[in-house]
Amino acid sequence: MNINFFSKKNRLKKESSTSELIERGFAPQNGKIDVLLINPPSSITKRYGKKNLGEIGGDLIPLGMANLAAYIREKGYGVGVIDCPTLKIDNEKVYEIILQKDPAIIGFSTTTYALSRAIELARKIKNKLPTKLTVVGGSHANVAGIETANQYDVFDIIAYGLDGEYILHEIVQKFSEKNFNRNQFMTDFTMLENIKGIIYKKNNITIRNSPRENIENLDKLPLPARDLFPMEKYIPLPNQYKKLPLTNMVVIRGCPYFCTFCDQASTGARRRSPQKVIEEIKECVEKFGIKEISFWDDTMSYHKKWMKEFLDLLIREKLDLCWSCYAAVNTVDKDLLKLMRKAGCWNIFYGYETANDDLAKNIQTNKKNRDFEKMKQVAQWTKEAGIEVRGSFLIGLPGETPELARKTVRNAIDLDPDYAQFTLVCPYPGTKLAKEIEEGKWGKFVSRDLEEYQCWNVTWLPFGYNSIKELKNMERYAFRKFYLRPSYIFKRIMKIRSFEDVKRYFKGGKALVRAFL
Repeated sequence: MNINFFSKKNRLKKESSTSELIERGFAPQNGKIDVLLINPPSSITKRYGKKNLGEIGGDLIPLGMANLAAYIREKGYGVGVIDCPTLKIDNEKVYEIILQKDPAIIGFSTTTYALSRAIELARKIKNKLPTKLTVVGGSHANVAGIETANQYDVFDIIAYGLDGEYILHEIVQKFSEKNFNRNQFMTDFTMLENIKGIIYKKNNITIRNSPRENIENLDKLPLPARDLFPMEKYIPLPNQYKKLPLTNMVVIRGCPYFCTFCDQASTGARRRSPQKVIEEIKECVEKFGIKEISFWDDTMSYHKKWMKEFLDLLIREKLDLCWSCYAAVNTVDKDLLKLMRKAGCWNIFYGYETANDDLAKNIQTNKKNRDFEKMKQVAQWTKEAGIEVRGSFLIGLPGETPELARKTVRNAIDLDPDYAQFTLVCPYPGTKLAKEIEEGKWGKFVSRDLEEYQCWNVTWLPFGYNSIKELKNMERYAFRKFYLRPSYIFKRIMKIRSFEDVKRYFKGGKALVRAFL
């Protein structure tokens, strides 16, 4: 069925109510919902740690949930999804929906900062609906599954690893085959012992089963179930798109690099075939009216042969489409950038992080990306190809001092990207960096509040800084120094081509000034 939510016809209709959007998220089988997947309530303000950024957008579809829902539905089970942040509903409303839909299994997909909301709802479910099975997965569970099991007793099963489809399917299958309730299932340890990739409690002892093997052929998986989500509600931040409607997409699972602050470090990189990605793009264009794709892969251009094949296919399709992506400096060259532009790429986000060799070594980031002259060359090639340059720079690195941070800012100004992002290093629980700080290697933690764990809050203080205030002031200094340059302001004004550009720049610039400057 073609469900173009962004078509002219649908835009003229009265905006869907929250109830209608919630109902759209359910695909029962034989009148039943076997598993309900929840993205816990958390405001965009919390996500970005900046009130004024949270006011202007930033929601995009939770692809992990969309992938899980698609696979479970394909296997013949009833599935539902609730994206609380986008629907702007709280745990009380979610509980009402659970009572109404009566799912057998309730799954939470959560990040570190949103974990407390998942715990809150799971506790209520466990107390009032004891037959429901609670499962949690997501980025936090991947790296801190054992800690989560030891600290909280509200999740019956914790799923870890990058491929949750097979894990969740096996749980649903085994839970359903004998019409188990939670109490029966969680005491049948023979049943649980055979499920790879899960963590659970056996006689109050935390058990971590062996990891699930990676899915090597990602093409076997169905396309994300975007039809279950309120697609018209997903709007990126003003400076992060050229055309609307936009959707996000992932080509690669895992990462080949070893950055100590990352929850996907050294997990290996697997990718779908170029043909499968084109299939998903065409579905987005034809079914949902999508005009722009934001590729979320950290290393989309990591494999140049794959990238060239994909670009050739995309060009051949002649779609009315533009797109953006993330890339590492050492994964592109002049010819590839020209081909990317021809295929519709309008901006590339480079993870520069730092040009200081010692600081880069401290986080084990890819050395090939840290050559400053190479950074400048690639930035120039990108601009010459007609592609905007965006760059990520880290403040508060292990071993950093205020003077080294100021040097990072000078490097950013010298590189002169169209946009620069300065974020604080966040040692997420379970990462190598977090463990090193625990051991007293680089500094000390200043917050254990999981809701504070995102890159705009100070959660730890490197030894090179005297106070939290000094580190926060360095973040402000970076934004002010970069964005308040007369040359930068002039260049942005000269790039204005339409009234829509004026509105986007004004909205984004206003929020930036209020949040950072």
